[in-house]
Amino acid sequence: MFESGSSGSKKSTKGGSRRGPSHLKGTRALERLRNRIELAVKELHRLREENHALRRELEAMQRGAGAEIEGTQVVFSESGDDLKQQLEAYIGVIDGLIEAENARIENEEAAQ
Repeated sequence: MFESGSSGSKKSTKGGSRRGPSHLKGTRALERLRNRIELAVKELHRLREENHALRRELEAMQRGAGAEIEGTQVVFSESGDDLKQQLEAYIGVIDGLIEAENARIENEEAAQ
């Protein structure tokens, strides 16, 4: 009675151990697949947004194509406010560098 019960439990243990690692491998593979799908979806959304922005830019250029323009037309993908903020930040950095250099020169002259 005990022998058949114990040997049956050994079989189920061996069978369970075989299913365990293969189940984990399958789970890992599914997780990797899910991660790859999520990355693909994010990239698709990014490309769609870029496509819409390019379409709007193209439409704006086509609307202005009838007008006579002298020189070269420059189109930025950033808004005017964003460009202004970036330029002001760059100017601030340059002003800081100039002030630091002037202070260094004044210190050197005072030390002499």
